[in-house]
Amino acid sequence: MDRPMTYRAGIIGCGRIASTIEDEARKFPGFFLFPYTHAGAYERHPRTSLVAAADIDEQKLCDFGQRWEVNALYTDYREMLAAEQLDIVSIAALSRLHHEMTMEVARFAVGGILLEKPVAQSLEEADEMIAACNRAGIKTVVNHVRTFDPYSRAAKGLIEGGEIGELHSALCTWGDGLCFGGSHLFDLLRYMIGSDVAWVFCHLDDDRSSRDPGGDVYLVYKNGVRVHVHMPFPYVLSEPFVVTLIGSQGRIRMGTFEYQWWKTVKAHGIDVVSQHPFPGRNDGFSGMYNAVDQLIGAIERGERPVSTLEDGRAALEVIVAVLLSGQSGRPVSLPVTDTAFLAEALW
Repeated sequence: MDRPMTYRAGIIGCGRIASTIEDEARKFPGFFLFPYTHAGAYERHPRTSLVAAADIDEQKLCDFGQRWEVNALYTDYREMLAAEQLDIVSIAALSRLHHEMTMEVARFAVGGILLEKPVAQSLEEADEMIAACNRAGIKTVVNHVRTFDPYSRAAKGLIEGGEIGELHSALCTWGDGLCFGGSHLFDLLRYMIGSDVAWVFCHLDDDRSSRDPGGDVYLVYKNGVRVHVHMPFPYVLSEPFVVTLIGSQGRIRMGTFEYQWWKTVKAHGIDVVSQHPFPGRNDGFSGMYNAVDQLIGAIERGERPVSTLEDGRAALEVIVAVLLSGQSGRPVSLPVTDTAFLAEALW
């Protein structure tokens, strides 16, 4: 039997999410599942080998190489792409560089791209990225890590199994701003709700000093599900992540340190809400690990990852609609026609 190939992986951008954020995450045991970095996922996965990295910051690049025992280090990512014959490329640089870097990676014979979010600064850029990857036959995964998380997959199974009845609404509190945090949240909601957004209304916070604004958002999905989002930024609340999914026969709470499930049951002929054990609390594989694993499945078997570049574009479209609504004070319907609108608040 032939031995499965090992995919040669390279990373563009050697900062927090690529390398060091796990040092911060260790302060919150039980919240983050490891590996939580691109490099950590490639190191942990039996089918990948991290062989190269690129960053314009020479000290950061040197630190990365020592930490992950990578010797092929480049200050120009184009040189890395030309020299290393990579199978998978992570783009973990600033969002404003995603378009340029994706278009460049698409010129090389790579099998897959693991892209950070938000995927671009405009829908026009995202469309060009999608077209380039499709032409080159490159599979894509966007690191919406919450969507790949095993807890989220367990919650999705409860919804699809009818365990909370018909999903009709959700209440969300989130951090990190409407663009950066919003990309995570809007992708997670798409996955959970199983529908696209029909229209949004947003009230932006009065404080506009942040490069990534906060605010309150009301979303209505095409299948009728309604969602309220409270996302102040700079973030001051003590609980940065709570999504409550409400159904006709129960609800699911997905929180920072808790995942809970309530279900309506009959007791002496009366409907009562009873808390049930949340299933599949940890299958041993983090969201980042699952993202790499699903990218390999897409490359080898054509399987569809739960968050692709197209899904990243959908999250970006909601972000753009939210910003347009917040600026105009009016509801905005999707699809957004102003594909050139620049969401300059993106990191």
